[in-house]
Amino acid sequence: MASPGMMQSGLSRELFESWCTDPKNGVIIAGYCVEGTLAKTILSEPEEITSMSGQKLPLKMSVDYISFSAHTDYQQTSEFINILKPPHVVLVHGEQNEMSRLKAALQREHRGRLHIHTPRNTQQLALTFRGDKTAKVMGSLAMEVPEPGSQLQGILVKRNFNYHILAPSDLNKYTELSQSEVTQRQSVQYGGSLGLLRHVVMQLAGHIDFLSEHRWRLYSCVDLVVDNNMITLEWVAQPVSDMYADALVAAILSASSLAAPRHLPLAPKLDRMHFKECVIEMLQEMFGDDAVPKMFKGDKLHVTVDDKRADIDLLNMEVRCPEDETLERVVQSAVSKLYAALAPLKAPPPPDALTQEH
Repeated sequence: MASPGMMQSGLSRELFESWCTDPKNGVIIAGYCVEGTLAKTILSEPEEITSMSGQKLPLKMSVDYISFSAHTDYQQTSEFINILKPPHVVLVHGEQNEMSRLKAALQREHRGRLHIHTPRNTQQLALTFRGDKTAKVMGSLAMEVPEPGSQLQGILVKRNFNYHILAPSDLNKYTELSQSEVTQRQSVQYGGSLGLLRHVVMQLAGHIDFLSEHRWRLYSCVDLVVDNNMITLEWVAQPVSDMYADALVAAILSASSLAAPRHLPLAPKLDRMHFKECVIEMLQEMFGDDAVPKMFKGDKLHVTVDDKRADIDLLNMEVRCPEDETLERVVQSAVSKLYAALAPLKAPPPPDALTQEH
């Protein structure tokens, strides 16, 4: 239902030129047509018509003429509705009170079997129509007879008002389409240890496939590559894989925030020797007197538990224990918390240092 009715230009002309070559389509001329117009021309059912661009188009759609009177009374309107039996009727171009009376009378006559709408000017009206569509299975998907209740998975292709279901590998055989993949890559800077990263990632993703020392596969679809202080995620773009990648980025950022900062200087007012003594005393309390050396020089010491040694760098606040990641995390956490407890907080400025203008 499109105007202008004589189809010289506008939406009706554009739709006609797009649909006239298909015999499944049809046009109904619903009013008076002037000689020389396209609507008058197609009533004689020519074999072809001339488009607005000058191109010759074959006329294969059906052409019918139904005279719609500009004004009808209730009896004529009701008879017209009874013949068509539409699920919806939209009343337009009338005075509001009169249309409301017509709507009430039609509802009484049809007893709820008819949905009648009276939208205001410029008010949007959405109508829902349900219909069955048939799709033809082609290619490798049609090699096996489907069993009752089994699900068929493929790509639905619409072409010339026909639907086909194809396997992705058959797209280039039966259509002009081709299958492609989009690989995404995201890099995140990371300054922590591999042990902490592995622990955080395993808490999120569970099992890790170690393709190499610096390349891991998570969720069977996301590759994690560690290169110095840079972590790169690679995956094939899919909704689920994108969600996994977002979660891994959040985990990497969380691990980076948990990692002790490198080259962390001691607070100016924190006695370095006192801090070393507190570290030794704390580790002796945790692992026993024999696990920690009584004396050490410089800013490096170690703790030995069950023949596994964890090296501690008090200058950089780093702990390394390749043999036991759990021991490394425990010692790292203990040393970091001790430093945080002994380091004095920065005092706020005195009240008289703040000035206020009146």
